[in-house]
Amino acid sequence: MSDESARLDVPAYSRAVEQGTDLHEVLRSRADHHGGRRFDARPSSAPFSYRYVTAGDERVSLQTSHFSGHMEGEIPFPDTHFVMWFRSGSATVRRGSEAYRTEGSTPFLIPAEDSFEFEFRPRQSHLVRLGTEFLEQTATELHGGPAQRVAFDTSSVPGTEAISDWRTTMAGATEAVVGEVVPPLLRLEAQLSTARAVLRTWRWQVVDVPRSLRTPGTVRVRHALEYLHAHAAEAISPSDVAAAVGLHTRSLQLAMSEHLGTTPSAYLRQVRLDRVRADLLAASPHETTVAAVARRWGFGNLGRFSASYADHVGEYPRDTLAR
Repeated sequence: MSDESARLDVPAYSRAVEQGTDLHEVLRSRADHHGGRRFDARPSSAPFSYRYVTAGDERVSLQTSHFSGHMEGEIPFPDTHFVMWFRSGSATVRRGSEAYRTEGSTPFLIPAEDSFEFEFRPRQSHLVRLGTEFLEQTATELHGGPAQRVAFDTSSVPGTEAISDWRTTMAGATEAVVGEVVPPLLRLEAQLSTARAVLRTWRWQVVDVPRSLRTPGTVRVRHALEYLHAHAAEAISPSDVAAAVGLHTRSLQLAMSEHLGTTPSAYLRQVRLDRVRADLLAASPHETTVAAVARRWGFGNLGRFSASYADHVGEYPRDTLAR
């Protein structure tokens, strides 16, 4: 690391090359690297070989891969976000009940901290890894609050313009991300461009999740919070939330009480109060009324709503609307 990098306390750059012809060796290496489960591989009709080249740092790194066989497995708790696309080959990725097949140069996103299963056909591919902390800090430029977990909507499919924007960004950022001798400020700007492109390309929301819930053992509770945020505008009950994350209603209630000191219903009420505040801030008294916004978010008794809002936000809703 240069003296300038040390003074700026930037992450250490690294470049690694892994290559060979031993299928069992690379299978073991990949499983260990990702903390994977049930990894399996088999050769194709062509002689087997592989090559991985990875360069960058803990904020953003890029990997090019050649793997002439088939590989499948599960990564139960990825600690970074992945964006992947192919020069040749294809993949099937499963996250819970979702499954999608991808091939060609269309990028696809695999979020951090969510288990996924994969099946890769013989491929040549590119992979961008983004550190969770770096992406969450970058996202504060857009949502205006403190750094929080970024929950991506993986069911969203980027449009043609978004994909074109992604490719243009990566073409401009790659050299500064992977180069060994790059001024720290230039590297950071390229990393920020990459993170911002991810946030433009896929839909996402921030969810205020305690660090204690961002572990493999608390995934279902975290998924419940994310479900409540994603479906706050819908008529949902605690049993709907529990079913969506694979828990009994009582189990979810106990888990949220233990980790958050609240219930699914109370948590949903807080989320909806936040949505009311956002709508009031975005409107003017000439466009809407407090009662109309409150009803839109399921608050029928205006008196009780105003008291709850003031307790949660620190001011009355009429004052928020008047800003």
